[in-house]
Amino acid sequence: MSKTVLIVDDVELSREILKNAVSSAKQKNTVQFAENAFDAMKKIQGISFDLIIMDIMMPNGDGFELLSMMSHHGVTSKIIITSGLDKSIVSSASMLGKLYELDVVASLEKPIWAEQITQLVDKTFADTDADFTTKKPINGLTKIIDDDFPINLVYQPQVVSDINVTSGFEILSRWSDESGALLPPSYFLPVIEELGKQKVFTSIVIKKFEQDYYQYFSKLDKSLRFSINIEPDLLVDEMIVEQLLDLYNKGVEHKVVIEMTEQSLTDNIERELLANVLKLRLNGFEISIDDFGVDASNIERIIKLPINEIKIDKKITLGLAHNIDYMQKLNEVKKLVSVKNARIIYEGIENEETCAFLETIEGYNQQGFYHGVPLLPQAAVEALNKQK
Repeated sequence: MSKTVLIVDDVELSREILKNAVSSAKQKNTVQFAENAFDAMKKIQGISFDLIIMDIMMPNGDGFELLSMMSHHGVTSKIIITSGLDKSIVSSASMLGKLYELDVVASLEKPIWAEQITQLVDKTFADTDADFTTKKPINGLTKIIDDDFPINLVYQPQVVSDINVTSGFEILSRWSDESGALLPPSYFLPVIEELGKQKVFTSIVIKKFEQDYYQYFSKLDKSLRFSINIEPDLLVDEMIVEQLLDLYNKGVEHKVVIEMTEQSLTDNIERELLANVLKLRLNGFEISIDDFGVDASNIERIIKLPINEIKIDKKITLGLAHNIDYMQKLNEVKKLVSVKNARIIYEGIENEETCAFLETIEGYNQQGFYHGVPLLPQAAVEALNKQK
């Protein structure tokens, strides 16, 4: 059975090279062209293409617009992205396509070899014939499985600086691109938020931590804490709360700290948030306020919560030595944690001077590159063993 292919590229020479490569594939196929996103969508709405090969940079409708439009129309075609742009942009475009729940099978940097395209097209057509039910619709949407969110977790140590002891790890997420590189949250979290997939993403992170815990961390000293970031608006979601509670129900023995960013605390979820935070506290979790000090801090709002920890934002940490306003803000925090019997962790420790200054004001709980970069779980355990 003949396959249908759409090549979307504004450069005629590129279109012809790609056409020749596709025509050399083992499977018989027919090829159509489009020069921009809008031209492509007109053709896509008329034909269900088996494969779409698309560029990113095109005038009058670029590749990012095309990905968005294809997602809106529920396009199920296999997609290959090609571009001469920076590798990180190409990778992010592929990631965006997957977040849009499109079937992106590859992203390639230009220049590309015709033989490379031919082999990839052969593989894609073979996979298409063999794969009928990789994704099942749920409530009109495509279910996002782990493979669509290739998340890896890394663990950054938190230390007691004067005795150089690791007290815990903050759990941080990384997106694994096609090359195996781990992309930081700045690459993918804005897209996840734009698409409203925060709940799915958070659920995957909790699940990944559970897997890492049993594989790597379960036998470590039980005094260690593991801190996981959960946005306040998700802590009013019963499914996320139950998934957190299940960590202890399934046998996690270490203390789990829920970090909430201060600027995300809003009045409209105050009652529901407080109820669920209390439930978590009663079941053994600790509560932390993350990134404290950025923008307009609201200690009055924090007073209402049963917190165990406040994390001072790195901007405040780095400015304490020469900004009296920051020091005044820190003194207010110290009074609060004294009443709450809580602790302060200082973020952004990147050199010995900052570490030493904080120790002069009894700021011993620290986190930052000076004490350790975020590590994959096995490396984190190895670093901990070396410290011992």
